Amino acid sequence: MMIIKTFKLVDLKVEHEAEGEKKLLAIPLKDGLVLNREDGENSWLIEALIDKDFQPIFEQLYDAKAQIRAFVTISKKTNTPAQIVGKIKTITPLEQDLSILIDGRLHASRRLHDPEVLLRTLMGQGLTGDALIEAFTENVNIKKDTTRL
Repeated sequence: MMIIKTFKLVDLKVEHEAEGEKKLLAIPLKDGLVLNREDGENSWLIEALIDKDFQPIFEQLYDAKAQIRAFVTISKKTNTPAQIVGKIKTITPLEQDLSILIDGRLHASRRLHDPEVLLRTLMGQGLTGDALIEAFTENVNIKKDTTRL
């Protein structure tokens, strides 16, 4: 018997190539769920309700039929993001939004709190100089605080 655990998706970042460089794109969520299939295969299903402005990016990833890397945070923003490698299964345009379904597997080898990934993410958000240093320090301190609990 397969057990499925359902969690609230609170943050989503997707790796994509832009200007010949891989970057992490923060996707603002309107709503979302994560299903952990508990099947012994680390299978997860992510459903994200997002703005239709992101449709071209997800259609490009879907059309490429390639594996994508997503970093998902469940339940609360202070949780450590999990890396999911998988494929976009469906893109469903709704009246005002877009529903994206990603089917993938959990990979524990590289997490978003790794300094290099965190730094690339913040830089991808356009941060530079003192703002970049401040955001990096804040994120590192959040991680330290959550490991003490």
